Amino acid sequence: AMALTLTGEVIDPFDGHSDLEKKLIRSVGDPMKRFDEDALRMMRAVRFTAQLGFEIEEKTKEAIGKLASTIEFIACERIRDEFIKMVKSPAGRTVIDLMQELGLLKHIIPELEQGIGMENRPRIFTIYDHNLKAFDYGVKADFAWDVCIAALLHDVAKPATRGPKKNDEWTFYGHDVVGGKMATQILERLHFPRHTIEKLA
Repeated sequence: AMALTLTGEVIDPFDGHSDLEKKLIRSVGDPMKRFDEDALRMMRAVRFTAQLGFEIEEKTKEAIGKLASTIEFIACERIRDEFIKMVKSPAGRTVIDLMQELGLLKHIIPELEQGIGMENRPRIFTIYDHNLKAFDYGVKADFAWDVCIAALLHDVAKPATRGPKKNDEWTFYGHDVVGGKMATQILERLHFPRHTIEKLA
């Protein structure tokens, strides 16, 4: 909402400069109205927050929490493209964690949330944390964006395949095969191209 005139004067009707100094992401005007106009703005707010290391202003954050489910009305192709931008950003797991915190992730990739709090093998991290640490490593190592998505989803089937304990640790028989099928379903739902889906699965 900031602009520069031909004479070099900054026009800042919404005091955006102050928000930049405070490292805040804030919607222009009423956040409920802005996100109702285009729910994809909620994902963009998350991406900018994570990329810049900013915080989301409280009313803007509250609005995302209330309207998170409306992301389901956005065209899958638009969600996919924004998600790829998130994956390509240097923010790593921060974007996924923030989407989960604000209630967006369960409307985009709910399968990932099934691993929250679920013990993995070995027990060092939960399944959710393990997937996100693999994703974060890929982002920080500057792997290709599709490889990073593969890392994010690589153990997505563990909650669905958890079997009895063996030697006091959980078993996840066939989670790689089931995971390939689940990844296919997730990526088809987000309208990824067929060649990408086949590669990632």
